[in-house]
Amino acid sequence: MDFHLVGGFLGSGKTTAIIGAARRMLAQGKTVGIVTNDQGRRLVDTAFFRSQHFPTVEVTGGCFCCNYDDLAAQLRQLRASALPDAIFAESVGSCADIVATVVKPFLELNRLDFPLTSYTVFTDARLLRRRLRNQPMPFGDDVVYIFDKQIEEAGLLVMNKSDLLTASEANELRVMAQVTYPGKVIHAQNSRADTGIASWLERIQKDRSLIPHRAVNIDYDRYAAGEAELAWLDEAITVTAPEGRLRTTLIALIDAIRADLRQSALPVGHVKFHLAAVGVEAKLSLPTLLDAIAESDIPDFTGNTCNVLINARVQTASDILRDCIKASIERAMLDTGARFEVVDLAHFHPGYPHPTHRIK
Repeated sequence: MDFHLVGGFLGSGKTTAIIGAARRMLAQGKTVGIVTNDQGRRLVDTAFFRSQHFPTVEVTGGCFCCNYDDLAAQLRQLRASALPDAIFAESVGSCADIVATVVKPFLELNRLDFPLTSYTVFTDARLLRRRLRNQPMPFGDDVVYIFDKQIEEAGLLVMNKSDLLTASEANELRVMAQVTYPGKVIHAQNSRADTGIASWLERIQKDRSLIPHRAVNIDYDRYAAGEAELAWLDEAITVTAPEGRLRTTLIALIDAIRADLRQSALPVGHVKFHLAAVGVEAKLSLPTLLDAIAESDIPDFTGNTCNVLINARVQTASDILRDCIKASIERAMLDTGARFEVVDLAHFHPGYPHPTHRIK
């Protein structure tokens, strides 16, 4: 059994790549298990993977490094229950220092009888290009510190969303990345394209040198400060739309949240949505640069009621994020004549990271 660890910053496309790889392996007759991870406890990614019928477990309430024993237990459970040919474990996007706190403990302390096959770090190619050109980043310095440390410790660095750059920009980024990270394995791809997924999957399945063994030097006070600047919001609502207007209402809801976040100029890690109605489920994402969601990605729904789960990760105070999302939802409901009910709501800031193990 292969075990692929996947990290990288919020909104970098980790989940999209994993679902693409899992579907490709499923078409080959293989079984794939998924481990999701987050600071919160109601995860869009978990709901989505399970809706696609992939065996999925989760590590919640903190990153893999601070919940290492739970990660090991979930891996054992998943292996025993699903007998997968491969497991993909996706770390929360604000997590760093994974080599010292996850990779090395897995290699040196565990007795799970299967190898760690690869460790990939994803980054949005547009954000990486900004960083390497010393252009302003959307986030504060301490948050960018986490971004930098994730890339520094990558075994395989995937510059995702490279298709959103021009050919000259993509070539410039490739050259800058090779100069800045000499000796690092760097791969450019578009995780929405089957060719991009096929190339990444082939590399992580065949190249057994993609496991880094050198832990990075990391200032935990600064790491903690970066995490503390990020607000987490997990909200579950039930939307009831006028007859025949459910899809229109959901489009208005997502557009309102995107517009309000853009107008407020709040630095966005990501905003994810899981939509579940009668016989239909979908996952949609607003990444860091708040790219518009194509209306074609929102399916038609039967009936007039939909359960909506929202995961928002934004650099601001958590009560400001709560109020912003609340106002967006209320405006969308008013504009469409729909109603909504809050089923569950949590908003907070991550605490100081205390890794279970740290092996230098």
